Parts: sequence; C-alpha cells; structure tokens
Amino acid sequence: MVKVVLRGPLVSVFNSNEFLVKGGSSLISTLSKIDKREIIVSDGRIKPGYLILINGTDFRLLKKDVLEDSDTVDIIPINHGG
Repeated sequence: MVKVVLRGPLVSVFNSNEFLVKGGSSLISTLSKIDKREIIVSDGRIKPGYLILINGTDFRLLKKDVLEDSDTVDIIPINHGG
C-alpha cells in the first residue's frame, strides 16, 4: 500500500494524518482517492500551495508515473502569512 502522510492543517481537514492506498496508480489518481472535496487535486492537477514528496523527493523532479506499494507520499501545505 502507498502511504500518504498529511502535514500541518491538512490533518484537521481530513481528520487523519495518514492514509493507505493501493499502489499501481498515478500520483493524481492516488491523491484523488482520498481527496473527495478537491482540496489538493482539482481537474486532474495538483493545486498550488502544496509540496508533494515521494519517498522524500519533490514529485516534479521524478520521472515516476506509477506509485508502488512501498512508496510514501508526504503532502505539506505551504502557508504564507503577511
């Protein structure tokens, strides 16, 4: 199972800090399975304001299309104040 770990205020929004999702799907598909309210993913894209790490590496730097059961996905909201 792919472990999806939520950080910061996402924990209270999703009422959990961790989800297990069956591997073999794309990152977008995997996140869509837990994000029914389209907080992180909308229209097949990850919304701005989130750092998404796959096994500790920014997903944009990877050439990985399919998540394996051993992968860990961390979702970190990037909050700005002013």
